[in-house]
Amino acid sequence: MRKTALLSVSLLLLLLLARPALAQSTGCSPSASITQYLVPWYCSQINQAVQSIWYQWEPVAFAAVMFAFLIAATIFMLGTAMRNEKMKSFGVGELYEATATSLIAILFLFLSAVLFGVLPAFITGPLNPYSVTLTNMTSTMQATQGVIKSIYDVVMISSFYSSINIQVYIAEVTKAAAGSGENIAGYGTASLLQPVSRLFNPLASAITLFFIIPGQTVSGLLMDGLLALNAEFYFVLFFMYTAIPVFLIPGIILRAIFPLRSVGGLLMAVAFAFFLIMPILFAAAYTLSNQGVVQALQSASAQITANGQGTGAENNAASPTSPLVTQVQAVQSDLGGFFLEVLFYPVLILALTYTSMNILADFIGGATQTTGKMRLL
Repeated sequence: MRKTALLSVSLLLLLLLARPALAQSTGCSPSASITQYLVPWYCSQINQAVQSIWYQWEPVAFAAVMFAFLIAATIFMLGTAMRNEKMKSFGVGELYEATATSLIAILFLFLSAVLFGVLPAFITGPLNPYSVTLTNMTSTMQATQGVIKSIYDVVMISSFYSSINIQVYIAEVTKAAAGSGENIAGYGTASLLQPVSRLFNPLASAITLFFIIPGQTVSGLLMDGLLALNAEFYFVLFFMYTAIPVFLIPGIILRAIFPLRSVGGLLMAVAFAFFLIMPILFAAAYTLSNQGVVQALQSASAQITANGQGTGAENNAASPTSPLVTQVQAVQSDLGGFFLEVLFYPVLILALTYTSMNILADFIGGATQTTGKMRLL
């Protein structure tokens, strides 16, 4: 037992002494050729942000690690003095946990480079998964907005012209007006205008049936998908900015404190899952499906705008085979791929991210289960 305690303390001292060399050799310095070669975006973007945040919290993290070693050593010494094997074993276990936490704290920048940079590079290549994800989301949102605007503009114009009709009125003069000799030609106060016929726009019903109603329906569905896509965009953006300072670094500190170890492990698992795994899955999904959906939406937007302008444009929506009608039908047929990208893939990605978070929480030491069947999440 004494050898175990001495080994833990010796390892901690060795890592503390070797820390400057480790920081230079495993970060994004020119000598770190692997990181620079595989993930240049990490060294120019993420690494600088991680360093600036970590250096602010580093004293607190090491104070927590030292406190964890102090508590573990105290428990071990009390167990030795009381000849209590269970307490001694518990103290040894706490020394191992404190050593693991110190490894994470001392090798934090190296672990960040490996976990947040090098490992994703083997999956997505030398691409920033956040850049790929947010760029593809933005292009999809812009293409969707273009289709909605094109349909809206043409539907409003078509609705206006479809509402135009001609009514014929005649003047009906009352007996009182005729007997009093009022100015009948000027339609005196006692005269009435009575409609005798109404000439409807012959294209109004066809335009409403074939284009206006389907166009409004498709626009409503696209608007729902656009709202979901905006929510996903800001969800990814939220964890891009908050995963390290709000979840990962406090998780390392809390993990060093025995009563809060489960909370610290859970926070670290949230950071790893939502900062690392989620954007990689989003990037892979959008790389496979985004290009075709965006091209289809952009093409439909351009053709709807072109066919909905100019003289005689209303004739382009007056029959089942008219250009505007067929374009709305094409957009409707593309909704399957659109909602696959906007709803199905995100739900699947979030489910996989949540599962990986639970696995990581158990592995790191922050069990997601409390007593009985109660869960933290």
